[in-house]
Amino acid sequence: MEEISLYRKYRPHNFDNLVGQDHIKTTLINALRNRNVSHAYLFTGPRGTGKTSTARLIAKGLNCTELHDDHEPCNKCEFCTDINDGRLIDLIEIDAASNRGIDEVRDLKEKINFAPSRSKYKVYIIDEAHMMTKEAFNALLKTLEEPPSHAYFVLATTEIHKIPETIISRCQRFDFKRIGIKTLMTRLSYICQKENIQAADTALEVISKYVDGGLRDAIGLVEQLTTDHTLSLEHVQEILGVSDHSLLTALFNSLVNNDTKDALGIIHDLHGQGSDLKQFVHEFIEMLRQNLLDTIANDQPKTTSQLIRMISLFQDAQQKLESTIPQLALEIAVIQITGAFEEYEPEIVADKPEQDKADSESEPKKKPDNPSVNEVLEVTLNSIRDHWPRIMERIKTPSLKISLRNAIPQKVKDHDLTLTFNTNFHRDKVVEHDHRVELEEVIKTFFNTPVKIVTEVKALEIKPIIEEKVVHETAGNLDDMAELFGGEIVD
Repeated sequence: MEEISLYRKYRPHNFDNLVGQDHIKTTLINALRNRNVSHAYLFTGPRGTGKTSTARLIAKGLNCTELHDDHEPCNKCEFCTDINDGRLIDLIEIDAASNRGIDEVRDLKEKINFAPSRSKYKVYIIDEAHMMTKEAFNALLKTLEEPPSHAYFVLATTEIHKIPETIISRCQRFDFKRIGIKTLMTRLSYICQKENIQAADTALEVISKYVDGGLRDAIGLVEQLTTDHTLSLEHVQEILGVSDHSLLTALFNSLVNNDTKDALGIIHDLHGQGSDLKQFVHEFIEMLRQNLLDTIANDQPKTTSQLIRMISLFQDAQQKLESTIPQLALEIAVIQITGAFEEYEPEIVADKPEQDKADSESEPKKKPDNPSVNEVLEVTLNSIRDHWPRIMERIKTPSLKISLRNAIPQKVKDHDLTLTFNTNFHRDKVVEHDHRVELEEVIKTFFNTPVKIVTEVKALEIKPIIEEKVVHETAGNLDDMAELFGGEIVD
């Protein structure tokens, strides 16, 4: 007997075996009982959830000669057996990924008017329908809206957003859901019993979580990971790179207790064992998500806030796992969560001769140029001028920084800072909305006090022109222009 894969062998052959899609099953059974089957269906949902299998069940329900309970195919008549074996000529399955053009649709339209060869009805199943071209969809519209009485269509897709609205409006749409973990485990356990596979429940649970709701993928993994009719948890974890649940719990407890060393140790062990860090982070975020939902249900706002911060940091780390040191992103996230450091700007102190050090100790200490977070400076003209170079350093926009070099802090009154310029050009640059907002934000951050920028242009003074000075100023202007436009001066 020909060997076939398990997912094909255990594909649902009647509605009773259709797993996890009860809302669709009930509607289709009622349609078959009442002889009210739609001429066109659109099935959408994740891969491996039963879209194509359900389309074949519709074909069986329409053509079976001995329906049970007015809806269940008998799986014994020639039409049911031919559909199961994939040899019924009146069941036409079209792969839209390779038959996506207008020529294929024209061929379909020419043949659809011919009566069925053997069965009562023709059923067209168009898989991966979103791959069809716009022209092909347009050519199919009229046929889809008014097909011959002996023809039915079922379109299946995983990307409903790529299907034109004109097609959707002509079909009855059914959304297939991801299959729940418990439902997947029940089905996998049944298959293992039928195949005499000794499967650990924990192994089936890991597989059910890993496939993200796809039964076909789950059955395929059971077949792939079974060795000598045995499916063990250790083997599943090793092949899939899935982490032991105890490690997830241990890392979570370490983060909650702010135990940085223990949390980093878990990350190092995972990397040393060759575990899939991306899969581990995915599982850990899922565990945090479950805990987050529990805190919402139990009204624990403080814990909710902590979990949201954890999830945010680990999501950022997940996007950086492709770096040359993949565990580094996780280590940084752990350190940030446990609060093992305080953010500060390092102070660089140059080495001084011994005599200078002695002199400096005898002198009164000066305030640092960059005030600390806890130090609040008063906004006065002297303080603005003293810290003006430090303010300039924090400006990010090159053109604004260049124009501020020509600005002189003139006066401070009622939190209004007046800047004086020699030319209208630089003044206009600074008063541009985005530039002015950036400057005001930098000063507010520096002094912890909001200010408003006021500008004025200094009266022009006529001075004698000296050739050397002109050359020097021209060179300075060239340097400024090079910095402004990101270029360089070539001799």
